[in-house]
Amino acid sequence: MMKPFSQNRKSHVLGRAFRGLLGVGVLQVLVLCLTTASSQAAIDAIRIATGFSFPLYVCAPPGDKTRIFVPEQAGLIKIIDLSTNTVLPTPFLDLTDIVPTGQGTGILGMTFDPNYKTNGYFYVSYTTASGGAFGAGQSFVSRFSVTSDPNVADPKSLKVVISADQPQHDHNFDWIGFSPRVGDEGNMYICSGDGGASEDNGPNHLEPDGNAQSLQTLLGKILRIHIEADGSYTIPANNPFVGVPNARPEIFCYGLRNPFRASFDPRNGNFFIGDVGEHAREEVDIVKGNDMIGGQNFGWRYREGLIQNPFYPDSPPPPNAVDPIFDYTHLDTGHCVIGGYVYHGQIIDLKNLYVFGDFEGASGTEFAGHIWTFSYKNGVVSNFTDITSQLFPTTIGGYTLGPLTSLGVDGMGEIYLTDYNGNVFKIVKSRG
Repeated sequence: MMKPFSQNRKSHVLGRAFRGLLGVGVLQVLVLCLTTASSQAAIDAIRIATGFSFPLYVCAPPGDKTRIFVPEQAGLIKIIDLSTNTVLPTPFLDLTDIVPTGQGTGILGMTFDPNYKTNGYFYVSYTTASGGAFGAGQSFVSRFSVTSDPNVADPKSLKVVISADQPQHDHNFDWIGFSPRVGDEGNMYICSGDGGASEDNGPNHLEPDGNAQSLQTLLGKILRIHIEADGSYTIPANNPFVGVPNARPEIFCYGLRNPFRASFDPRNGNFFIGDVGEHAREEVDIVKGNDMIGGQNFGWRYREGLIQNPFYPDSPPPPNAVDPIFDYTHLDTGHCVIGGYVYHGQIIDLKNLYVFGDFEGASGTEFAGHIWTFSYKNGVVSNFTDITSQLFPTTIGGYTLGPLTSLGVDGMGEIYLTDYNGNVFKIVKSRG
């Protein structure tokens, strides 16, 4: 999914995938004005730590107030001690021997078992640089265990949960997480890209409709599996394609290009998906919290955002395609959506807003991330607001945000930002 890059490869971030304004699809298209609040909201950012090599995420065990965990693409997971804002000298986990940095490879996601406090299990999604049926690497979700030292994991405890062969190095297994929804306990959701290649059309992409539309492959999907005590998985009985001939039962929904980051709203179970577009548009999709069945087709490769994909002018979107709740154009807003979180922390100005961003702005030349919010109520998005200038430069230190690589949350639901320049920032209440 991700690949190291230089400024002249700006929109090829995250494996040619990180790529706004205007566009909400419900029953109609709403034109939303991009605003920057008339008076400065009481928010700021502080730099927690720096010196990381391509940090791609922030997470923490449930309820952990003292630490955050930061995976680096090249194979290390490091811990920041929040009491001192220092990076511990010994990595929590070292996978550099199996995930060397390459085009789209490396550690791309991480999550802790809901019962981590008692069982010590956590999960990592990563993609190798070689191997697999197509020779372009394999994506894995694997389970690991912490040692008797709470700040050090055991790399030898690796147990592969699920894997997929990659036809290209991009658009791999990315975000992973457990559902907080009642009746969905123990189920892991996996964001899986379409396998790379422009327009989901290349060697070893299934035809006639590409990987994302095919139910015979795990690629281009959201997967849902149930994790068993021994680290294996079973299929939830209400997965939408259980028993369907020639369909993978792990599939929860499909028609996605590169759903790099996703999240559940813990208050209502809404599942937000930031799906990175190709040449024209970025989108945010949703599976509502009361939907335990799934089965949505989000339309890729024949649709990008709310429009028909210009690359396939004679191939109309599938009749069952589901509109994104929000999309925006590369021309007006940004190039690579980074899905975020509905905020339920201590900052009043952000309460219940969806906080997300983009790797860079619309121009494609500024090489700096953007942070946005919107409100989602009763199926409608409103108040799309750019809050970047309220956060950066930071009041303390005057630090700026480089290209945004991810958002993440700590054990208390506070939001962190990682950037290409190796920084980890936290969104905080302004001291002004």
